[in-house]
Amino acid sequence: MKQALMASARRLPGVNMFEQGHGKLDLIKAFHVLNSYKPQASLSPSYVDLSECQYMWPYCTQSLYYGAMPTIVNVTILNGLGVSGRLVGKPQWHPYTPHHGHFLDVALSHSELLWPWSGWLAVSIAVSRTAANWEGVAQGHVELTVESAPEDGETEPRRSTVSLAIKAKIIPTPPRHKRILWDQYHNLRYPPGYFPRDNLLMKNDPLDWNGDHIHTNFKDMYQHLRNSGYYIEVLGSPFTCFDASQYGMVLLVDPEEEYFPEEVAKLKRDVDNGLSLLVFADWYNVTVMKKAKFYDENTRQWWMPDTGGANIPALNDLLSSWGIALGDRVFEGDFMFGDHDMYYASGTSIARFPKDGIVISHILKDQGEDILGTKSKVTESVPILGIIQSKASEKSGRVAVYGDSNCLDNSHLQKG
Repeated sequence: MKQALMASARRLPGVNMFEQGHGKLDLIKAFHVLNSYKPQASLSPSYVDLSECQYMWPYCTQSLYYGAMPTIVNVTILNGLGVSGRLVGKPQWHPYTPHHGHFLDVALSHSELLWPWSGWLAVSIAVSRTAANWEGVAQGHVELTVESAPEDGETEPRRSTVSLAIKAKIIPTPPRHKRILWDQYHNLRYPPGYFPRDNLLMKNDPLDWNGDHIHTNFKDMYQHLRNSGYYIEVLGSPFTCFDASQYGMVLLVDPEEEYFPEEVAKLKRDVDNGLSLLVFADWYNVTVMKKAKFYDENTRQWWMPDTGGANIPALNDLLSSWGIALGDRVFEGDFMFGDHDMYYASGTSIARFPKDGIVISHILKDQGEDILGTKSKVTESVPILGIIQSKASEKSGRVAVYGDSNCLDNSHLQKG
């Protein structure tokens, strides 16, 4: 039934596959598909075209190039042969040589057991070194065979072979100053932990469940950077796992995870060698965190936030290499930044910054006191933005820190 509904669905124009799936149901067409249906395996999506917009958004917004983080596509294996099954052998990648398929490095992993009725295939796509300066379209396909036990009256196992067509646009590797790395590894969300909202005024949306990703609640920022000619890659591993000489900047936005000592040391070396670091932090206050606790009826336990809007103690460990520290007070307010109307929504402040750096302050109010019931109307000049040039060498990068990430977040965007 599921295979028939997918095969007969009508695709909606201008909507990506993560929003519409296979499209609008067509029950009449599905009825005809079911009438002629024979047990078989199928894939969802049935093909991967990384250049097809808007259906393959966000894959279609940025071409592949050598040295980039691999593009990973999750494919569902639907097994209509039986409730359980397995793959026969390993899935095989078949590059189309006339269509430059050999320029793609494709790695595959899959579920050992297809149960119930389905499994998964992870497709990792990267560009080979030989295509570092090449531009064009590369194609090929992945082939796999699904096997299930015979049904009543059958003697041989049921088998079905399916293929997944792959197509990708490749461009020459962009220059270092055009490449930005977004740190996803240190971003956490609810569940599995209780991570409170970044904007404390949004009481109808108490949990940070968006995942803080460039393709979800930071989509507008991502599109703006792409339109400006920058290439953005997502880091899903610790800082020790990327080559900083390939990137102009690392973006740290609203991180909740801790940093390993090796990460702190490596990032300091990376900045000394030309990498720039841009940090958008958020609020952190233990007393406010206690105020945000709630009783969960499912677990019958009090849930206490694992951290604030951002993990400021962890960020301070990371930024200590440059003598930078963020405070634990929560500030809020409107201000002008150049020609822009800005709203500082539940942000932190800069508590320590090197004397040779640039620090910008604005008049804000203490939102933490309001939340705790003090109802203070006192405003003060709060340092919220700091920029410093590393002087380890002539080629060293810069470090910039801003105390609030809501100016980039689509979820609660008010001004920007």
